[in-house]
Amino acid sequence: MMSLTWYLLGLLTVASGEGLRQVNLRYKLDWIAWGGLFSGIGALLFCIAWAVGAYLEGVPRAAAMGLLMFGLGGIVILAVVSKYINARLEKRVVIAAGTPAIGPAAVKSTTVVSGPLKTSVAISPFEKQIWSVLGRLAYLSLVIAFFLGLMSDGKDYETMLHLKFPEAKLTKLRDNPTVFRIGAEESGNYALIQEGQGYGGPFVIGLRIMEDAKIHEVVLFDNKETPAFLDKIEKANFPAQFAGKHVTDDFLVGADVDVISGATVSTRAATMAVRNGAHIAATEYFKLKPTWKPVPWNFGLGEILIILMFVLAFVPKIHKSTPWKHLYMVASLVIVGFYMNASISVSSLSGLALGFIPPLKEHIVWWTLVMGSVLSVVLLGKNVYCYRICPFFWVEWLLNKIGGSGVKLSPELQLRSRYVANACLWVALMLVFLSTYPGLGNYEPFAMMFSLDGVGVQWYLLPLALVGSFFLSSFWCRFFCPVGYSFNHLLSWRRRILDKFKTKEESMEV
Repeated sequence: MMSLTWYLLGLLTVASGEGLRQVNLRYKLDWIAWGGLFSGIGALLFCIAWAVGAYLEGVPRAAAMGLLMFGLGGIVILAVVSKYINARLEKRVVIAAGTPAIGPAAVKSTTVVSGPLKTSVAISPFEKQIWSVLGRLAYLSLVIAFFLGLMSDGKDYETMLHLKFPEAKLTKLRDNPTVFRIGAEESGNYALIQEGQGYGGPFVIGLRIMEDAKIHEVVLFDNKETPAFLDKIEKANFPAQFAGKHVTDDFLVGADVDVISGATVSTRAATMAVRNGAHIAATEYFKLKPTWKPVPWNFGLGEILIILMFVLAFVPKIHKSTPWKHLYMVASLVIVGFYMNASISVSSLSGLALGFIPPLKEHIVWWTLVMGSVLSVVLLGKNVYCYRICPFFWVEWLLNKIGGSGVKLSPELQLRSRYVANACLWVALMLVFLSTYPGLGNYEPFAMMFSLDGVGVQWYLLPLALVGSFFLSSFWCRFFCPVGYSFNHLLSWRRRILDKFKTKEESMEV
């Protein structure tokens, strides 16, 4: 029910945006009117989300309070703004006519030329200085958040075990890997802690192994995985399949471990943690010889197609000539989108910054798209992902072609819209760095578009992005996408560094 509510809110937001555009064409709104209308509509939309969420959680009183506070407040704001717009319109009519006008009738009898106000794209030096200072403060705050998060990210394995076994006596036997004895010395009940690298971050998994050299329980203690993928693992009761397995088993995904559809990367990460822990127990504690098969390279059809897509992204002819461009578009939608569902997200990039790097042997797709795209930006100065490989870009491109709308934004609005995208990126990265949880900042609707699995805010943003693309070309990419703006910042830093080196070389030559 809540997912449907988020989806309807997304549609209402899009409808409100189009309504505001029509109102602006007719009445030529100034910044006060824009601010008031945004505040009023935002309060009403928040009121709906608050009321429905509180009611579903069984708190009708909170739902009523939300309706009273935000619903009534939004209506009052819209009423005041409508009066302000009427008063401003009457004043403009008086100026245009050169004679006094009395009441709304005078407004109706006068022809007003509609159309967007002409705005100047020039920004004052003072405003430039303000945004420059804010940008530097944003960079500084991100650096501070990054180090604060790393310093506070200590894992207390003993506390995790106490929460799982509150009555048992825990005795720590060793570090690296961390091993605890559960109960008395003669119990023969041991817990071994291991980590595995998922799509969004690491898993912390505990293996309860007894004297029979078998796994009796696998416990997911902590994780920083993308919520949609983790939800699939939990619903499938993935850890239960390891119970009863011998520590010398192969633990290979697709062989003796079942794959969870739609969460392949998470499945491999969790299995890797279990496999490493079981094999360490086999060789170091039970003194058994390794009889298990080595982990093979995960190199199948999907990996081959992704590598081919990435290589072809560097071929200019494919993206300039019409038939090849359209074929590449279809391949991106089918392979990167629906078949592999491997779009890059802000959690992918922030996870890389935090050092959450999965092993190449099992995660070739991640290394090709995420690491390959970042390296192409840093080393070659080319962003080949956003307007070539990204399947969501092609979805927007198709929708804009179908819609055929020629809505044009003023140069000033286009210039200032990047502040919104940068603000969204800053908030996402602050959440990620402070929590060291990449999935916390993941709000993009990319993966949800091709799998229909996502959290609440993604259900809200998906219709907003799709419907917006009918009216504005590359709506999401240009105004909201954190991945694109992350790559833009990397390109900007690269240019600055190269310019400094060029300046030094020229000064030395002189």
